Amino acid sequence: MRCAVYARVSTELDSQRTSIDNQIDIFRNYAAQQNWEVVKIYTDKQSGTKENRPGLKGLIEDGKAGMYDVILAKELSRLARNGRLSYELRDICQFNNIHIVCLDNSINTVEGNVQNFGLFAWLYENESANSSRRNKQAKRVKAQRGLFVGSNPPYGYRSENGILKIKSDNSPNIIRRIFQEYLSGTGMDTIAKTLTTESVPTPAQIANKANASRLWHASSIKVILNNQHYCGDLVQNRSETISVTSSKRRELNEENQVIIEGTHEAIIPKETYNAVQVMMQSRTRTATAPKKHLFTNVLYCEECQKGMWYKANQKGYRCGGNIKHGNSFCLNKVAVREKELMHVIMEDLQSLFDTLKEENFMNTLINRLNGKKQQIQKELHAVQTQMETLKSKKLEYVNLFTENVISKEELVEYRELTDNKIKALQITKTQLDENMLECENENYAINIGNKLKDVLNLKELTPQILHSLVEKVTCTHDGSVHIQYSFVNPLQET
Repeated sequence: MRCAVYARVSTELDSQRTSIDNQIDIFRNYAAQQNWEVVKIYTDKQSGTKENRPGLKGLIEDGKAGMYDVILAKELSRLARNGRLSYELRDICQFNNIHIVCLDNSINTVEGNVQNFGLFAWLYENESANSSRRNKQAKRVKAQRGLFVGSNPPYGYRSENGILKIKSDNSPNIIRRIFQEYLSGTGMDTIAKTLTTESVPTPAQIANKANASRLWHASSIKVILNNQHYCGDLVQNRSETISVTSSKRRELNEENQVIIEGTHEAIIPKETYNAVQVMMQSRTRTATAPKKHLFTNVLYCEECQKGMWYKANQKGYRCGGNIKHGNSFCLNKVAVREKELMHVIMEDLQSLFDTLKEENFMNTLINRLNGKKQQIQKELHAVQTQMETLKSKKLEYVNLFTENVISKEELVEYRELTDNKIKALQITKTQLDENMLECENENYAINIGNKLKDVLNLKELTPQILHSLVEKVTCTHDGSVHIQYSFVNPLQET
């Protein structure tokens, strides 16, 4: 049988580096004794209570694709320390005719050993819950002693044996600057935009978080301004996970938090911190939500693809990317007037309607639509070919990995890139299929003509009309407007 091996450790600690290699050696020996072929090895360095593990997700996806016949793991807890997830994995394997063999005797479907599965699933989840509870208690005791127990120190600090120390880089100066600028009347959005323009590293970048953005946001500024750590106080146990099997957190009330004053050197004087809290409270918006304008969620910047926001003081729409993050993100500063947009679209629809009414055009419409169909068919064929090529490449990457030509990291990267390309192509194919059906409709001209006639009789572009006919409008930095309709426009060149 074709065998898939799954090995997992819960942390990145040096002490566990050799554990995965040891697990794999055990599996290879066991597979050899059973005359099984090890086709792929999946690994994770995460808690077994979590579902979003790259190795586990790959194991499930490849199993559904029929790449192997049996999963081999050291024990059920390596696959899952979550009772619900354990049962889901078992059911997925049963549905796809995949065996599960765990060397702790919790389950071995090859030999029909399944009677202890429920007991082991419960034991492992209960063990995780007890371990989590002990870990929380230990952290709370440390916090009560005035020690920092978080995984990432606050921006501007480093942790040394549980004591927060001010870093020697520029981040403490950024903290002081944020507090000073806010006190001087500068808004959070403006502070964030300025820091982005100056390419100041974000807290996520400093913490080396995966997919850390280079963009500062008002929400990041607000978190810093609200952080009591900066005036020398330690505030911990502010939230906790809902359960050992969930990553969702809930906020704790102040009574359950651990707050100890004066545990470390302050970056900001307490008086400054308190003044900022008062100012933030007074600036809290109590007005009603802003009006949603006609082209909200329809009009986009063609340069950066961000939505364009209506600015009352400029009486038009501006690129949201430029407003929020400045010129370093997008140079499109053009303000598009709502009346101008309405005029352009209504004029374009009128032109299409007038053309559809002309007899000589109606006689050639079928030829135009046939041309459209041929173009769509070519595009569909090209998309389908690309999808098939990408799917073949996924299998090639697996073969290269099993032959030790590429590393596991390269395999994961290639697969993710390929999957994203396939998803994008699938969306394109769906739209092309819809366009093809529309072109094949014998009453196309009548349907579109009637729809446009109803619209143009109203002489005004309402939200209902806009969303029924227009899918997307984009605007370039020179003010040019491009309209993408939700139907096939026969006037558009093929």
